[in-house]
Amino acid sequence: MKKVTRLIIPFLFLVLFAKVGYAQTSHELIVEPPTSTMTYLNDIITADVDASGNRLDADRVYVLKRNSMYFVNTQIRNTSWALRIKAQAGAGRKPIIFVYKNSSTGTTPGRVFDIRGNLELHNVILDGYFEYDATTLGSLQGALITASAAGFDIVADSCIFTNSNGNHIRTDSAPRLVKVTNSLFANMGYLGTSNLGAGKAVDLRAGSCDSLILVNNTFVNAQDRIVRHYSSTANIKYMKFSHNTIVNSMSYHGTLSLGKVGKKIEITNNLFYDSFASGNDTDKTRQTEFADSKEYDTRNSLPRMTWIITENNDTTQYVIKKNYYVVSSTGQTWFTKWASAGVTGEGSPLTWAINKKLGADSTTAFTKISLTFGNIPKLMTALMDWYRDPNGGNKTKNTPTTKWTDAYDYDRRGYIYWTDTLKCSYSTTSTAYTGAESGYPVGDLNWFPTLLAKYNSGVALGVSENGSLPLEYTLNQNYPNPFNPSTNISYSLPKASNVTLTIYNSIGQEIAVLINNQLQSAGQHKISWNGKDAAGRTVATGVYFYQLSTAENVAMTKKMILLK
Repeated sequence: MKKVTRLIIPFLFLVLFAKVGYAQTSHELIVEPPTSTMTYLNDIITADVDASGNRLDADRVYVLKRNSMYFVNTQIRNTSWALRIKAQAGAGRKPIIFVYKNSSTGTTPGRVFDIRGNLELHNVILDGYFEYDATTLGSLQGALITASAAGFDIVADSCIFTNSNGNHIRTDSAPRLVKVTNSLFANMGYLGTSNLGAGKAVDLRAGSCDSLILVNNTFVNAQDRIVRHYSSTANIKYMKFSHNTIVNSMSYHGTLSLGKVGKKIEITNNLFYDSFASGNDTDKTRQTEFADSKEYDTRNSLPRMTWIITENNDTTQYVIKKNYYVVSSTGQTWFTKWASAGVTGEGSPLTWAINKKLGADSTTAFTKISLTFGNIPKLMTALMDWYRDPNGGNKTKNTPTTKWTDAYDYDRRGYIYWTDTLKCSYSTTSTAYTGAESGYPVGDLNWFPTLLAKYNSGVALGVSENGSLPLEYTLNQNYPNPFNPSTNISYSLPKASNVTLTIYNSIGQEIAVLINNQLQSAGQHKISWNGKDAAGRTVATGVYFYQLSTAENVAMTKKMILLK
């Protein structure tokens, strides 16, 4: 089995030195990559204080150079101050931060970022062990980021998180916001130093989270759950899980284990590829942590396995639609192999309670399709076989380490592979390519960069852009927003319709009619508003609403802000 990507590197990379220097903006501090003498990123950040121990700059941003390596050998703890790290602008590979063995303790640090203030990461790679020394895989620790205090934000964009034995992001106290966009989560879990209930992308433990937002991310090689909020004591108040791609997940205890949930849960436009690879099973060890739904398998009266698990309540609004999933030929062969032992295929994405809430929409919330990617790791069939083997894991969560060897590990790739070789794009002829809202591809849109740019601009795709008509009426967020003096409003029509587009002020008074009962063809449409009323007078700064209505009794409204 192919393990981490290995490169021949100069000896000087193993003997480290770091320098710092000011960037062109007053708050940015450029951290030079190591060159010759042992120094660590954690030392540089910790030392950035005055004689009294106060942070030198409350708005500091640490800027790491591209094509460079950095090293952390102790926890970085930001008690009541914001930690911001980003890559320097320009071309080149994202800078990588390796978790490195501490010569004093003889171990690599766990919980590299111990969050007790806000954390912002942009365009960096965080790797749980030094890949150029394969022996250090055996010291892989439990988490990359842990929020140890309540009321703070974790925000990451365009990052790569790889290699932890437990969870890449974990919150032990109630976070205000966990938001990750345009990022890659890889290599979640390692049986050499943990168990099969570990190996998660985001672990909220049992506490509350005001907002969990995961949009345009790719998750590859997970032993357990993408989100864990099992046996929770407080709500995920709002969750948006949209345009994500999941590839090769054992889903030992489920895929999205959400526990207590609050006002709204959105799961839309995602692509699941061998994402419940261990399958639906009568395995009491696995079934134990599917209990939140209070639904039971009729075969053995133990908790029923589903991909998405929540505690049922009467108030949560579920928006679950336009998700697609694939069981590869390798995955199906594995299901068939173990069918006589109780594995009945991929199982059900939704609990009965969620199905009931969605009503007729539940039948189209998840669509099974065939699809292939450009380049992905092999499915972890050796690991799944070993777990079930009486002479291996013997269906125990805390596996016997004396029987475990790395030969059973999943197809663990290195950071070079994640940056240069992984390819989760797919054919434009696939039904998934136009299957998401507004005619976009399902899954992580970073695999379709041109379309990602349009998506970020609020453009709905029409016939000329993706080769098919929109599947539904859509009204997109205006762009720019806030705006001054003008903004663009776009919408799509699945068939020719008589359209009216009206602007209202914050108290519901009609300000202007941009389109008045006009017959328009199916496809994408866009119109500008110049911030003037029907008499041509410029309107004041404030909140306005725009409403699209059609002869088919469609009516959709969105808010925008004019800011002068």
